[in-house]
Amino acid sequence: MGAPRLAGKTALISGGASGIGAATARRFVEEGACVVLGDLQIDKAHALAESLGRDVARATALDVRDEGQWRAAAKLAADAFGALTTVVNSAGVSIPGTIEEASLEHFRHTMAINLDGTFLGCKIGVEALKGGRGGAIVNVSSTLGVKAGAIFTAYCASKGGVRMLTRAVALHCAAQNYDIRVNAILPGAIHTEMVEGYVEAGLAAGATREQVISGFASVHPMQRLGRPHEPADAILFLASDEASFTTGGEIAVDGGYLA
Repeated sequence: MGAPRLAGKTALISGGASGIGAATARRFVEEGACVVLGDLQIDKAHALAESLGRDVARATALDVRDEGQWRAAAKLAADAFGALTTVVNSAGVSIPGTIEEASLEHFRHTMAINLDGTFLGCKIGVEALKGGRGGAIVNVSSTLGVKAGAIFTAYCASKGGVRMLTRAVALHCAAQNYDIRVNAILPGAIHTEMVEGYVEAGLAAGATREQVISGFASVHPMQRLGRPHEPADAILFLASDEASFTTGGEIAVDGGYLA
């Protein structure tokens, strides 16, 4: 077997306590990285960090809307494991609402977490990475940032913004000759806690669990939901040296939805 793909790397993962963030943390540790899990679900983050091992994982409270908390999380990572090399912006929220249903408060809440939070992760990430060993920033956008859904007005807007933010930051880093690659993944429906929230809403509306899951699966040509390790594997590739000539790009992990 070859050397671990992320040996010697230090990663800060927002939304690291659950879903794609947690799956990414597990894959990163398997491949030799040390990780800091930033999340508002601090008990879950600590539990996951403990399960991974204190020598390779730590947890910290992170509200991605708070620049000071981002700076504290980046400092914790550097103090615990050495210069930061990788930032994964995975924290997000998805609350359905058409343009007629969604309030301005709802829209601003979604944008603050999904887009402002990713902006801050990129900003702090560039600051840390350019002064250290260089590395990679990986943002979690969505297929709904490409192909809109009428009931996801705020979510679509936020994830479309993440795509363009990713490209702008990637071009800046290249123009400045920073050794920082910036890319995004575009997940389809992945069977995480976020999807389970929609299952619960469907049950409350009178649908069966099978009907809700089938509805999500049916929009993908592969006729199933994604599994958390699948977008995590794409993030792993983008964070690794295997993606050394890839920046400003996107990987769809969507069962063919965007094909």
